[in-house]
Amino acid sequence: MQRGRFTRHAGFTLLFSIVLIALVSACGGSAPDSESSDTSGSSFRPVEDDQAVFWDRQTSDAADELAQIISEFNQDRDGVPVEVVPSGNYGDIYRKVMGSIRAGVMPAMAVAYENMTAEYMRLGAVTPLDSFVNEPQAGLSQEELDDFFPAMLGSNRFDQFDGQMLSFPYTKSVLVMFYNLRVMKKAGITEPPRTWDAFLEQSRAIKNATGSHAVALDVDCSTVSGIIFSMGGDILGDCETLYDQPASVKTFQLYETLINEELAYQIPPRTFNDETSFANDEIAFIFRTSAQRPYLVNLMEDSTAWGIAPIPQADPANPGTALYGGNITVFKTNPEQQASAWGFIKHFSTPDTTVRWALATGYLPVRKSAAEHPDLQAFWSEWPSNRTAFDCLSFARTEPNILAWQEIRSLVENAQTAVIAQLKTAEQAARDLKQEADAVLEKRR
Repeated sequence: MQRGRFTRHAGFTLLFSIVLIALVSACGGSAPDSESSDTSGSSFRPVEDDQAVFWDRQTSDAADELAQIISEFNQDRDGVPVEVVPSGNYGDIYRKVMGSIRAGVMPAMAVAYENMTAEYMRLGAVTPLDSFVNEPQAGLSQEELDDFFPAMLGSNRFDQFDGQMLSFPYTKSVLVMFYNLRVMKKAGITEPPRTWDAFLEQSRAIKNATGSHAVALDVDCSTVSGIIFSMGGDILGDCETLYDQPASVKTFQLYETLINEELAYQIPPRTFNDETSFANDEIAFIFRTSAQRPYLVNLMEDSTAWGIAPIPQADPANPGTALYGGNITVFKTNPEQQASAWGFIKHFSTPDTTVRWALATGYLPVRKSAAEHPDLQAFWSEWPSNRTAFDCLSFARTEPNILAWQEIRSLVENAQTAVIAQLKTAEQAARDLKQEADAVLEKRR
């Protein structure tokens, strides 16, 4: 995975300023028109007639690995070859695709988050993948489908568009807790906390022992979502948000306690200063995507000095965390381009390739059978924390893929900021967030 630092979290915030908020229902309505669900014909000219162009964001080693995988896929096969074109960060790619939709000239596929895919589908630009998945020869068998992690496939089916599969999992990770054993040992702590109560107790002990903060906080909706899941809660109910429910209130109370007791501080928005502080033994805990593991490996150097754990839980017997990351969306160009795009997606998600990609980049395999792969088992044997993120996949959950989600993400981060800045109590922030987010949903009905 590249060190470009335009992560999912930064991408979402930038997108909020550029996304045209959708004008369709956010509560399970069907596609706005029949054309957007029609895959029988072409709606757009391809960017290149003789290549199936893939607009992606990978750089550095990850880009080299992707190019090699694509080169091997193109060898000894008929059809339009796939060509990856680095196209900037997620915001750049979103703007580029939206401009291409207006111009009527599209790539074969592009990396996208779910809210981006929903916007493209609203404009009739997406080729649903159901017919490819179900094709007897070139599709996926039921056994193969059952091998994918359900949450990964589930987030790519959109209830607002008749439950169609509009994209396919690509660069996936989970919310985890990174812990610094050197700092923890100053307070006599040798194991990471499994519950939120234990987490607060350890944070207090670390502050008492070091005189400093134990945690650095990043303002990020996906982190809030993951903690809500870990508290046993959910985000969306029947056409309403659940931000006034106990799990959400407890999540904001956790932030409130951390700030009020000076156990934590907020890092500057859209930075990764927490990683530097972590490597310099200034803090004990950070909450980040598991895809940050390769960078922290380089920063920390000594694997005995730190580790990776699931985020703490309200009830470890019923855990939860956030699953996030990019997907591949195929566009409505022509049958030849679409066939090549699907062929690449299928190849990329085979057990061997998904393990290869995970080991090279820090992302997670998309197949359950990856656990049996000798290369992955060898990687896990090198350091116990190498396996942590994969084990979280059994209970990781995705955020909503509704069109209104982008605007709601910003409201969540505003509520989180208000609590951290001590402008609102946890209860006030949760109550106001519920009201504001439900108003967004109401506008989309």
